[in-house]
Amino acid sequence: DSTRNLQNIYMPALALVTESYFDGTRHHERGPFTLEVIHGEIHQIYHGDVTEALAARNCHLSGEPMRILTAPFVMPGLVEAHCHLFLDGAELDFQKRKEYLDAPKAEMLKVGRRNLADNLAAGITLIRDAGDRHGVNTQLKAELAERRGLVPELRSPGRALRKAGRYGSFMAVEVTDADSIVRTIHELAPAADDLKVLLTGIIDFEQGRMKGRVQFDLNEVKLIVRTAEELGLRTFAHCSGQDGLKIAVAAGIHSIEHGFFMERDILRAMADRGLAWVPTFSPVYFQYARPELSGWSEPTVAALWTILERHFEHVALASEMGVNVVAGSDAGSYGVPHGQGLIDELLFQRRAGMPLDKVLASASSVPRKLWGCPSADIIPGRAANLIVL
Repeated sequence: DSTRNLQNIYMPALALVTESYFDGTRHHERGPFTLEVIHGEIHQIYHGDVTEALAARNCHLSGEPMRILTAPFVMPGLVEAHCHLFLDGAELDFQKRKEYLDAPKAEMLKVGRRNLADNLAAGITLIRDAGDRHGVNTQLKAELAERRGLVPELRSPGRALRKAGRYGSFMAVEVTDADSIVRTIHELAPAADDLKVLLTGIIDFEQGRMKGRVQFDLNEVKLIVRTAEELGLRTFAHCSGQDGLKIAVAAGIHSIEHGFFMERDILRAMADRGLAWVPTFSPVYFQYARPELSGWSEPTVAALWTILERHFEHVALASEMGVNVVAGSDAGSYGVPHGQGLIDELLFQRRAGMPLDKVLASASSVPRKLWGCPSADIIPGRAANLIVL
């Protein structure tokens, strides 16, 4: 559906009539409901269409007409918890993608600005970038701070951390030992909202397992988390495979990104420690859905489906066990366009069996609460950070 985003729009008075709405926690049905917005803040919510009375009262008090909108469904602005703004996920030519990594920064910024617009068009009002080594995300954040009007909010780690010579050259700075870990985190912290860590490599789709060993050992990851917390930064880790996942949980990484090859005991530990999981179905599902692009054989396609099937099962289990499941699509990755990627991710969560209210919360209230961001819940007294569908 098309969206009309109401974030940051100055309206002296607005009455929004909707058949149903999700307030950030609960889905309210059997409307109509009227949301009264005064100077960009949710003033009151009424069961029923009371626009006539509100319009008359507002005209009497302010002498100005009240704007009235109607819509089938309203919810808080969406949150994209994992994407790479400098990458174009819709570009499917492998050679062009490879050459782009050496493109001038000005070209990458142009792509990033277009991706910001695509996110906003999909109703996404808060984005967490997952790292790039070119400084594109940092500059985009600075540009957004200078703009007025309708723009998404952007969180950025700047560059991520990786072990020297290991996976992640396009988004991370290298570290070698404990001293360089601490020094690099202190260098990154002033411009970072969060700290991204590359704890493992990538998946070998043909073999159905992880490639290579874990990048950091338990003591190193504990040092990363402790140093980041001392500087007021939350940590999130690119991590899949049991070896990496166990280290991430034991070290207290605040959010695990991807998390393929998850296990029940790891989920239990995550639930007990209040850790988050961003499952990112979309990049792996695209490999499964379009195997001809990568030349995957039938056995590899079968292996891909096995990986996805287990992922569906464990995401449903995580939701049942009380793990903080957060929606993030890894947009910018091969075959994952910005904006649409997050919508697909919500559909994957539903396909896994997550209840509708938890799916919607995973892309609205849950990440905002975990990250300490202002709430966008639709309750009286809150800023009207809404999408109208």
